[in-house]
Amino acid sequence: MPLPGHLNPATLDPLSNVEWTPTSAMDEALDLAREAQKVWGEVPFEDRCARVVAIAKRILAHREEALALLQEETGRDPAESLLGEVAFVLSYANGAVGVAKRALATERVRLSPVDFPGKRAVIEAVPRGVIAIIEPWNYPLLQFYKPLFPALLSGNAVIMKPSEHTPRTGAWLAEQCAAELPPGVVQVVQGDGVVGGALVAADVDAVVFCGSVDTGRRIAAKCAERLIPCSVELGGKDAAIVLEDCDLQRTVAGVLQWSMHNAGQDCSSIERVYVVEAIADQFVDQLAATAKRLQVVPHGRDLGPLQNEAQLKVVTAHVADALAKGAKLRAGGEATGDGLGFAPTVLDACTDDMLVITDETFGPVVAVVRVPDEASAIAKANASRYGLCGSVWTKNLARGERIARQLDVGIALVNNHSFPGSVPQIPWTGTKWTGTGTAASIHAYPTFVRRRTIVIDSSSRPDVFWKPVDGSLMELGDAVSAFALGAWTQVFRLISLVSKRVTSIRSFVGPKR
Repeated sequence: MPLPGHLNPATLDPLSNVEWTPTSAMDEALDLAREAQKVWGEVPFEDRCARVVAIAKRILAHREEALALLQEETGRDPAESLLGEVAFVLSYANGAVGVAKRALATERVRLSPVDFPGKRAVIEAVPRGVIAIIEPWNYPLLQFYKPLFPALLSGNAVIMKPSEHTPRTGAWLAEQCAAELPPGVVQVVQGDGVVGGALVAADVDAVVFCGSVDTGRRIAAKCAERLIPCSVELGGKDAAIVLEDCDLQRTVAGVLQWSMHNAGQDCSSIERVYVVEAIADQFVDQLAATAKRLQVVPHGRDLGPLQNEAQLKVVTAHVADALAKGAKLRAGGEATGDGLGFAPTVLDACTDDMLVITDETFGPVVAVVRVPDEASAIAKANASRYGLCGSVWTKNLARGERIARQLDVGIALVNNHSFPGSVPQIPWTGTKWTGTGTAASIHAYPTFVRRRTIVIDSSSRPDVFWKPVDGSLMELGDAVSAFALGAWTQVFRLISLVSKRVTSIRSFVGPKR
């Protein structure tokens, strides 16, 4: 059946229907993925790298198609989508290839020739099999290729489930993959949480999920029942600490960028700002004045709309709650009346009991809290249930670095925010309600591969601890223990006892054939 309620969020024009994948079709998709993975997993690593890079080049070559879909489904201006999700895809793919070479390299284990004579071991990375990737609507292209590329580089097949709000972009990405990969290596299923639940419950080998805390918890529990890995990223409530010695102009520009990018619909959007009182008036005045200059689609290009009506309701409710509890409205504060647009909003004098401080707003809203000093700012920044990114803005880099290390987050920054989410070498991870998932870098690979150890024993002698259990075994154990504690005089005794044990084992087994 078609997915319901699809409108362009900027114009409210209806979009074409997308057929929902029946849950009964999940086993068929999984069977196809399993067969495809057998083929793909045998493709040499260098060839897999070339195919992934080819997918990225194809996305760039057909970027006008991607931008048109993104504009339809998110309402953003194409320029924002181009820079936010498309233009750097080839750079990301090349970076991901470099990371994969390290993450998937065979590791040779150094074994002591004295303790383990004749033995050698290697640790290999083995693809898990079929990876389910379930991603949200805020970045319907970027959010997929970040886990998709390492999954493919590892030799896995992938089944993608886009958000029901942005299904077309996910389907388009699957088409680009299909043009460069063997049939069935990347598939797409469409639908809401019911379809996502059916995919997780199917016999997949790992799950990557980005979305709400409640859904992430259910997915993590389901994966735990099946003893399969999952990577869950569950949102954020990022804080920026603005100190009295910051570069005011650059700080205002940076906070504005990382709070209003994608209309604030970013898990690492700056939603809370803790500004030291000494500079608070100047900072808030300049931030509010600059925010008012931003133009919302369709009358401007700076800010897209909220992607769906449910999110517009959340943002509206959070702003109303703050104003009712005494926040001062310095800019915006209401829907634009065009599509699902919401004016860029700056709230001053916010307090800890407001929803804009406690809950994820996920919209173009900055909540400013005035604090007396850096210690108060650190304590309040860390009080959140979430812990994705946190930033410190100061000209004193040593001071900023010291404070950054005190933030209870996965990614702490000085004089910037959010951009590491587009860097394949940096782990994108958090603490607390943000979840345990890690995207990008070598640290993401436990989701995509398991480790297999191969041990080769070329020794012609039996190991000295093999049966039988007799007096010579106890005697050898005592000598080994004494030698380990520094009794070097035991070395000749050890050599004699080892020879005695080998003779004992061979006699126990019987005549050599």
